[in-house]
Amino acid sequence: MKYRALIPFSGGIDSTAALYLTLTANPNDRFLVFKVNLYNGHSGSRTIMEERAVNAILDELRQMGIHNFTYRRLSFDYSQLGTPPIWDSESVNFAAATCIRAQPEIHEFIEGAIADDFLQPGFDDRISQIEKILYLVSEKNKDNLNIVFPLKDMFKYDVMKAIPNNILKLTWSCRFPVEAEGWDMQRCKKCHTCKVVNAVLEKHGDEFPDMY
Repeated sequence: MKYRALIPFSGGIDSTAALYLTLTANPNDRFLVFKVNLYNGHSGSRTIMEERAVNAILDELRQMGIHNFTYRRLSFDYSQLGTPPIWDSESVNFAAATCIRAQPEIHEFIEGAIADDFLQPGFDDRISQIEKILYLVSEKNKDNLNIVFPLKDMFKYDVMKAIPNNILKLTWSCRFPVEAEGWDMQRCKKCHTCKVVNAVLEKHGDEFPDMY
């Protein structure tokens, strides 16, 4: 099967928006949706919640009649190295690039960075680093692999509005889940990701009635 692009997917709000907007804007193209489960000593609960979100979101897309994708998953365990020595995005791009080598017809890589991200100090350097990893490992270059940023000009509120509520409520955006009743997990509400979402909900909560 031939694919237009590879879409990294974590089940978070940003990657869900990038996935949804890309699939619905290009119904006649096929996309490879790629999830990397990272095990690095700090991500166990988060990986479980992301996996649950990914499966629920993909099932919901299928129920909505959106089928122009193939889903693949890879687990990557480097917990024996102790404190994560690299950014999660570097691990994801390394793994994704190996998939692109196996599917050389892929000519786009969908990156879920949003406008808020580009305001962070040093973020441009991080983007540059993961782009270098992607091109090096995939053995491609900017002439035959285009990195697309569909959310680059959208802030978190705009990103959340771009996702139908029936999908948005299934997302998971928290880096350090905490225990809840019934052996479940809930958002920590303290990590940077939670704080960004909380700020939107505090101001526009009535527009996202099913969120959390």
